Order: sequence, then structure tokens, then C-alpha cells
Amino acid sequence: MLLIYVLSSPRQQVGHQAGAAKQIDVLKQAGSVAFARVAKSQALLGEFLKHAWTGNLTLGYPQATNIYAPAPKPISGGREAVRVVVSGDVDSLLGVVALMNSVTTNARHPIHFYITLPSAVIPHFNEWVSKTRLHSVGLTVKPHPSQVPQGRPHYAKIFIKKIFPHLKGRFAYLDPDIIVQGDISELLKTPITSTQFAAFTKDCFSATRHRSLTHQFHYSSHLNLLHPAIHVLRINPNTCAPNTGVFVSEAQLWANASHHMQDLITTSTIKEPIHSSMADEGEAALLAVIYGHMAPLPRAWHLPDLGARARVSFSAQFLQSAKLLHWNGHFKPWSRKAAFSDVWLRYYLADPSGKYRPARISL
Repeated sequence: MLLIYVLSSPRQQVGHQAGAAKQIDVLKQAGSVAFARVAKSQALLGEFLKHAWTGNLTLGYPQATNIYAPAPKPISGGREAVRVVVSGDVDSLLGVVALMNSVTTNARHPIHFYITLPSAVIPHFNEWVSKTRLHSVGLTVKPHPSQVPQGRPHYAKIFIKKIFPHLKGRFAYLDPDIIVQGDISELLKTPITSTQFAAFTKDCFSATRHRSLTHQFHYSSHLNLLHPAIHVLRINPNTCAPNTGVFVSEAQLWANASHHMQDLITTSTIKEPIHSSMADEGEAALLAVIYGHMAPLPRAWHLPDLGARARVSFSAQFLQSAKLLHWNGHFKPWSRKAAFSDVWLRYYLADPSGKYRPARISL
């Protein structure tokens, strides 16, 4: 018998599409979001290969100055613990465990995970981890706060400091649909200036390729730019929006940004949302606040959109060169149909109770 694990799709709170007739015309020309993301990944291939091995990883961002990078707190023995924050839910619990295994397997430094989950699944998660090779890994597990809507674990990004008040120094945030193939401590060395909140990967590709689809990854596709609280920020609608599933920040910097995000969320209403129909108020608030205050992540540290469709054409050699694989999109690596799920399965740690099982694992 084959037990199929239920795949969760991103749940979005649909708001009214704000914008002029020109924006609507652009949206009508768009293909599906999934197709656009796959096209973007294919276009990034050349850039990734070009920059990953040459050290030229900024891809058009200005060089960082006045670097703000507090040293992580040493643990016993004087070695530094790398802090990794993850937010998941019942639908992505398999991913959380596999992600943790991939990080620890490839790390050269001690790791401390800060995991936030719905309170109902925490006992099972703790039991699961305690019976695997992860039992001795540094771990802090906290429930989602009441501000995180059910089924939207990404909201927890906004409340990281509230959930983990003792978190200090540099940290990496990772979505649970990720596998890390490099030493995560390298990612934590990403330069961030005192005027930047975090380092992200911009989610656009060259406008000379697939020009009709690039707008789907611009700020105009995520935000209601006519909302008063958004309009005052003077956001260029054609600016590439970052992929928020992977970022590096410093606890106090992110706490400062979070206050502004929460303020923005309170201004969003059903009649006048801060977001477009392609996002929700949590994602919109995050994008609005970090606008103009982002550092670049090294391209080799984020290969996104592997979950955009069931089949994605990358060579095995290319996948091995990427230090971080991201299955953002509808097709998760623990589902029946997902590209490169065999790579994800290398880091899969079985649930001792048998309750959670990838679709490709037969009983």
C-alpha cells in the first residue's frame, strides 16, 4: 500500500487587485505563475554557473560597506554555533526534519536550530527528532504565536524575535522546502550593512528574456501600490521582489524591521488591502519594509523554483554545484510528483511512528 502524504499549497488571502488599467492589462498577458517561475529558473542557470565559481556573486547589487556582522556567541569549546531559524507546520514537517539533517550533515560548525511550529505538532516533532541522528543537535522549539494564521507558517518570519526573544546575533532563515548542500556557516558570512535589514536573493531574471513574464516577480505583482501606507514608501513597481524563503539577518536588525512590518499589517483591510491577489498581507508587509534595505545573497547559495512544476531540466552536475536547493512552488519534494525528489530523499529521516511518510516511500 502506498501512503500519500498530503501536499499543502500556499494559502493566500485574496484581496482586491489595486492598480490602474495598465496593471490589469499586464496581468492579463501573464502566463501561469508556475510557468513563469520555471522560465526564471532556466534563465538564472547561466548566471548561476557564471558567478558561482568566479566569486562575482553580487549580480548587480551595490557592494556593501560599513559591514554590520556581530560574531555569533561561542559555545563550549570556543566554537561558534550557527543559528538557523525555520518555520513549518503539519504539512511541511517532513521538510523541517530533512532540512535539519542536510544542514548538520554538511556543516563544519556546531548548529543551533530555532524551530517554530503549531503547538499541536510540537510533541510529535520532538519525539521524532529525539529518535534520529539529530537528537544531540542544538535545538529550541517554540509554538507559533497567535498572530500567525493557521496554514501560513511564513507569517512567523515577521515574529522571529517575539518567538525567540533570546535569539541574538547573526542567523539564517530557511523555509522547510529546502535542502542545504554546503557549509551553512559560509552563508552567515554574507555582508550586511547597518542600513540593511537582511540579505536576500532577488526573484527576477534579465528583462531581455521572457519579458512578458518578468512582471510577476516585481513589487507591483505583490503590493497594492495605491494603499496609502504603501504609496508613501514610493516603491518603484518594476523593482524585482526578493525571494523571502531564504535570508540572512541579525536579530536586532530584524526586530527593528519586524516592528514596521506589524504596523503595516494593521493598516490592511478587506476593502483596502496592502497586498495584491498574488500575495497576502504578511508577505506584502515584509516586502514593503525591506524595500531598499536589502543586501545580496551569493547566487550559489540559492537555487530556487525547483517546485514550480513536476519536471525541471537541470543536470546532476549543476544540482551538485548549488549549495542550497529550494522547492518553492506547488510541487514539494515529499509529494508524489516533484523534480529531484531523489536528492531530497538522501536527507529524509523516517518518522519512527510512521505517521509522516513521503509519497514515494511504500509501506
